[in-house]
Amino acid sequence: MATERNPFDKIEETISNVIELPEQIEEATGAPTIEPDEDGGVTVDFTQTSIEMNPESETEQWYGNIADTLDDESLTQIAEDVVNNYTADKDSRGEWESMFERGFDLLGLKIEDASEPFEGACTAVHPMLIESAVKFQSKAIQEMFPANGPVKTQILGKTTPERELQSNRVKDFMNYQVTEQMPEYFDEFERMLFHLPLIGSAFKKVYYDANLKRPVSEFIPIDQFYVSYYSSNLRKADRYTHVIYRSPVDLAKDMRTGIYDEIELPEATNPNPTSFSEKMDTILGLSPTESSDPQYTLLEQHCYLEIEEDYALPYIVTVEEQSRTILSIRRNYKKDDKQQQKISHFVHYRFVPVFGFYGFGLMHFLGNLTMTATAAMRSLVDAGQFANLPGGFKAKGVRLVGDNEPISPGEFKEIEATGVDLSKAIIPLPYKEPSSTLFQMLGFVTAAGQKFADSTEQIVSDAATYGPVGTTMALLEASSKFFSAIHKRLHKAQREEFKILARIDYEYLPMEYPYEVPYAEQSVFKQDFDGRVDVIPVSDPNIPSNAHRMMLSQMALQMAQQSPPGMFNIEALNRTILNAANMPNIEEILPPKKEPQQMDPISDIMAATKGIPIKAFEGQNHDAHIQTKMAYLQDPQNGANPIMARLRPIFDANIQEHSIMKYQEQMSGTTKLMMEQMPQQAQQPTEIEAVMAAAAQDVLNANKAMGQQMSPEQQLVALEQAKVELEKEKLKLDAAKENAKIAIEAQGLDIKRQAQMIDAQHKGITTNFKAQKSVDDRTSREALKKLDVMTKLSIEEEKIQLEQQKMLFDSAKKQADVEQKEDKDVLNFIEKSNK
Repeated sequence: MATERNPFDKIEETISNVIELPEQIEEATGAPTIEPDEDGGVTVDFTQTSIEMNPESETEQWYGNIADTLDDESLTQIAEDVVNNYTADKDSRGEWESMFERGFDLLGLKIEDASEPFEGACTAVHPMLIESAVKFQSKAIQEMFPANGPVKTQILGKTTPERELQSNRVKDFMNYQVTEQMPEYFDEFERMLFHLPLIGSAFKKVYYDANLKRPVSEFIPIDQFYVSYYSSNLRKADRYTHVIYRSPVDLAKDMRTGIYDEIELPEATNPNPTSFSEKMDTILGLSPTESSDPQYTLLEQHCYLEIEEDYALPYIVTVEEQSRTILSIRRNYKKDDKQQQKISHFVHYRFVPVFGFYGFGLMHFLGNLTMTATAAMRSLVDAGQFANLPGGFKAKGVRLVGDNEPISPGEFKEIEATGVDLSKAIIPLPYKEPSSTLFQMLGFVTAAGQKFADSTEQIVSDAATYGPVGTTMALLEASSKFFSAIHKRLHKAQREEFKILARIDYEYLPMEYPYEVPYAEQSVFKQDFDGRVDVIPVSDPNIPSNAHRMMLSQMALQMAQQSPPGMFNIEALNRTILNAANMPNIEEILPPKKEPQQMDPISDIMAATKGIPIKAFEGQNHDAHIQTKMAYLQDPQNGANPIMARLRPIFDANIQEHSIMKYQEQMSGTTKLMMEQMPQQAQQPTEIEAVMAAAAQDVLNANKAMGQQMSPEQQLVALEQAKVELEKEKLKLDAAKENAKIAIEAQGLDIKRQAQMIDAQHKGITTNFKAQKSVDDRTSREALKKLDVMTKLSIEEEKIQLEQQKMLFDSAKKQADVEQKEDKDVLNFIEKSNK
């Protein structure tokens, strides 16, 4: 029977099933860890603690805000100087920024309709400029940020095991930083790689963020970074200003963290946009809201000030532009630096360095070509529109029924034109088809621009038509010199960025910093960043693309195939080729080479068939290994089978190794016995060589004696082998006789054939002689006839000449008679006159 318990009775503590919690629960910091169990469940650990990157008290004090130590007058003067310098630097490059405003129209990022020169005219922009920029970004990010991380290291000075471990820790941790701890790095780097080819200059800032307790790497747009006019580089610049836009919430957080002094500021407003940003917003279709997103404009200027010394030192001054209030002033040089050099937080990436501080980009190089190609393309499209849908004139009395919309294919419209000839009432304008010359010019301009930007892809696609690898490599190198030089500049700038990151790690890391990577827990030490290990990008500045890397690998593979075996490390070469092709799981495809183990002969044979290396070891029964493997190679069912042909070189090399090692052991033992019998004073190099020669003779005699001593079974085997050899020789003699007989018969046939050829040649010669004689006779007769005709002609010509001479003589005689008669008459007349 149940009885009711008094509710006021004390309950015994021994029957309680309540587990008491500790009075204080250790506060868990950091995210919980979740580990899967074997049974399918998970274990959640909330007690994991995360170690943050906090500066040491001495470092924090040195780089702390010293604005509180200055009087208001000094702060006001410094703020005025900062704002005035910023304004002057901004005005000095106004024309430079306006050029990009015009250049952004050539990107073709905005879709718009045109009403000039006519409604519906073509507004397309040739993609030469934007295509070159996107291709550059794609190629550069692949080379500068591989999947395993962009950082590698090299040891400065002598290499030791300790420094090698330090180098590996630095490389692993910095790759972990830029891929895991700094998630913004990849996105910011890609943004920078898009701006860089277009504008020519891009900036990245690497600094320690007190809010995030870690380093930060961010891209700085060109309209938020201003440098003094006479600066040639960041290291020598007197000042440069970073324009920072901060929301009221973010600025309040920075003040609570201690980045800036907690000062009352006026209400935030919308900052005045630059012409650069206005153009980009217009193209992208963006516009800032009026009052929903107010921002503070902070001017962070890295400059030189005379504050703590009577000479100028580098400082970082942050001023709120609207109120001209200084938020912080920090030292920008190391405490232990005797030269007090400026610490760099910015990295300048330049596409092509030219005359001044800023680099040149594709807008400078391809801007005019893009305008020309765009004009030609628009003209071709517009000409095609006019040719397909031409316009013209129509008589005033002609009216279409309905509207004036263009006629669709296969459509006939009614026209009110009573008694009017339509061929005369409607006159289309003589629009021409798109010009073929203009089309060719468009192709020329496009090819010129693409060739300037990068023609590597065309070379690689046409590699099969260029012949040998060397020729292709030469063409590839010549076509990519432009990009190769840019790639080297990127490599150098990224190296500077990693050096800044390593300096931040040295200043802000604790003595030991544990971190987790997939399937492992690792640690890095503050002392690892002491400068003995240099951090460099993993990209190769001499190989700007995978195409170059693949071509080099192919050339090395061809050389390895044409070279004697053993000259090239084929395994290392194959690994390099797979790395160049970005092949995943290389360790599974090419596992680490296994070291050979000491085994018996049969185990050696089994290991060789599985691809496991084998070798000879000291102390083995070399004769047993040699005989077993030679018997295996002679067995027609095993080693002599053509299927096992690939194993023969391996066993031949192993048999040779066993033979050499056996001889080495024999020589070593015999030489050692002889040396023990010699006095210590006589063991000179020449005497030792003589002892080795004598030992070699003894080994030779012993091996001959062992070869001559055979058991009866061995003698029977030798006799059988001799019989087999005799049968082989007999077969060889029979085959030789048969071959000789065949050769004699073939020789007789050759002699008959030669006799027939000689007879045929003789008959041919006789026939040719008769034919030649007939030809000669005919030729002689024709020549005689020609000579007779020529003789007769010459005789007739001589007769004609004689007749002509006779006629001339008679004419001259008659003339002389007439003259003589006239003279005689004259004389008679004179005589008569005298009388």
